[in-house]
Amino acid sequence: MLALRERVVRDLIDKADEVPVTLVVLIAYVTMAFLTGLPEPDPEKLAAYGSMRAIDVGNGEWWRLFTSSFLHGGLLHLAMNSWALIQLGPAVERSLGSARFLTVYLLAQLGSGLAVALVNDPFQPVVGGSGAIFGILGAIVAMQMRQGRHAFSFLAYEGPRRLLLTILAYLVLGALIPFVSNTAHVGGLVGGFLAAFVYLVPPRQASATLQAWRAAIAALFLGLTFYAVLPITRWDWNWIQEEQAPTNALAQRFRLAKLKSYHGRNDVDASDGAAFNRDMKRRAEGK
Repeated sequence: MLALRERVVRDLIDKADEVPVTLVVLIAYVTMAFLTGLPEPDPEKLAAYGSMRAIDVGNGEWWRLFTSSFLHGGLLHLAMNSWALIQLGPAVERSLGSARFLTVYLLAQLGSGLAVALVNDPFQPVVGGSGAIFGILGAIVAMQMRQGRHAFSFLAYEGPRRLLLTILAYLVLGALIPFVSNTAHVGGLVGGFLAAFVYLVPPRQASATLQAWRAAIAALFLGLTFYAVLPITRWDWNWIQEEQAPTNALAQRFRLAKLKSYHGRNDVDASDGAAFNRDMKRRAEGK
C-alpha cells in the first residue's frame, strides 16, 4: 500500500512537471493587467482582485499574501516583471521541474507578503510579482551553493559573483526609486533561497542537521504567517476590533491596546486618543 501511494505521488509530480508554470504565471500577469485596466489600473479593481495591505491580511483576507503577486501598478511595472520572469523562469523551471519551481514561486511570494505585512505601513497597498521574482534569484543562488564541495565554493566562479552583484544592484536601485517596496524584494529573496536551499535542492553529502533546519524554518514561517493573519499586538488590528466590538467594555479594551501600540508606550490618555484621531484624519485626506 505504501509503495502504491508513493508511486501515485510520483506520477502526480511527473504530470505537474509537464505544466509550463512560467508561461501560466506570465498569462496570469497579462490577464490580470487587462482586468484591472491598462495602461494604468483602477485602484478599486486592484483591491477587488487581491492587492495587499497588511490591515486587510490582518482582517482575515490572508489570500492577498499571494494574489497581489499577479497584479501590477501599470504597463511599465507589468513589462519589467514580465521581462524578468521570461529571462529567469524557464531555465530555473527546467532545472527544478515545474512542481518545484511553482513551490519556489509561491514560497517566495509568501516571504515577500509576510515581510510587507510585518514591516510596512498597514495601509500601504502593494502589488507586483517582483518579490517572487527575487525569490527565483534566491533559488538560483541556493542551487549554485548546493553544487559545490561546500556552500561558498561557488564564489570561485565569475558567473555566481556577477549574480550576487546583480541582486545587490537591484536592491540598491529599488531603494532609490519611489513606490518600490524593497521590503517585498528582500522577503521574496529570502523565501526563495530558503525554499530551494533547505527543502528542494538536496545537499551533495548527507546532513545530520538538515531535518532540524527544515522543522525550524517551517515553524518560523508558520509563526510569522499566524501573526500576519492575526496581529493581536498591532494598532490597526485593535482598531478594527474596537469598531466591531459588541460591548462598550470590550471596545474600551481594544481602544487601550490600539493607543498603546500606536504610540509605543503604556501611559496613554485621552489626549493620545485625540492625537490618534487627528493622524487618521490626515491619513484619510492623504496628507
